Amino acid sequence: MARDVSLFIQSEFGVTFKQVNIYRLLHQLGLSWITTRSRHPKQSQDIQDAFKKLPAVNDP
Repeated sequence: MARDVSLFIQSEFGVTFKQVNIYRLLHQLGLSWITTRSRHPKQSQDIQDAFKKLPAVNDP
């Protein structure tokens, strides 16, 4: 991510930053890097949907 931000800043403003300073700048701006969890290769959406339809333990 820092590389992409660095390239953008360089192309837009003609300024070059080191990676550590990109992260420092993003932190000062209140931004953070959030990623999603990786998916298991055998993950099945059909099985997940079927599991969601099961009654909860406390359901009558």
